[in-house]
Amino acid sequence: MKEKDVLKNEEKNLENPEEINTDVQEENNKDEIQKYLDELKNQNDQLNDKYLRLCAEFDNYKKRTNKEKLNLIDTANMQLIIDLLPIIDDIERGLEAIEKNQTLDAISDAYKLIYQKFLNILKKYGVEEINPVNEPFDIELHEAISTIEGPEDKKNTVAEVLMKGYKLNLQDRPVVLRYAKVVVYQ
Repeated sequence: MKEKDVLKNEEKNLENPEEINTDVQEENNKDEIQKYLDELKNQNDQLNDKYLRLCAEFDNYKKRTNKEKLNLIDTANMQLIIDLLPIIDDIERGLEAIEKNQTLDAISDAYKLIYQKFLNILKKYGVEEINPVNEPFDIELHEAISTIEGPEDKKNTVAEVLMKGYKLNLQDRPVVLRYAKVVVYQ
């Protein structure tokens, strides 16, 4: 019976040669489609792998830069403290002088020296005093505590500084640390 079926199929194939070509083409198309699909899956796997590696690399970069930033801050803080240690030494010497009942002039000189050293350290770190006596009032740098009557040519000028202000000169811009508290002529 099998031989009869094979013969019938061959007869059919001889009667319809187009069907054979179509079947062969479909098989070829299926093979091409499968090959293309396998290629796309491979590309997708490669892109996913690349994406995961980039994500991991970026996470490592963020961790590394955060660690570097913290190290930089720690180093800056450490240097500031090292620079302030001589001032502590000077204050201790001044306290010893007070205990030994030295003259007021000697104590005054010691504290002037301490004050000057401290200002020099602040200046070294980019801190600048805001002491605006007789300067025009600037809302960006000054805080008006009160106003007083004054000459017409001194209107909106700082008459008195109640408390000095300070600003920090960063690389790209100055930042006000404390506004100068002032009295302004009206």
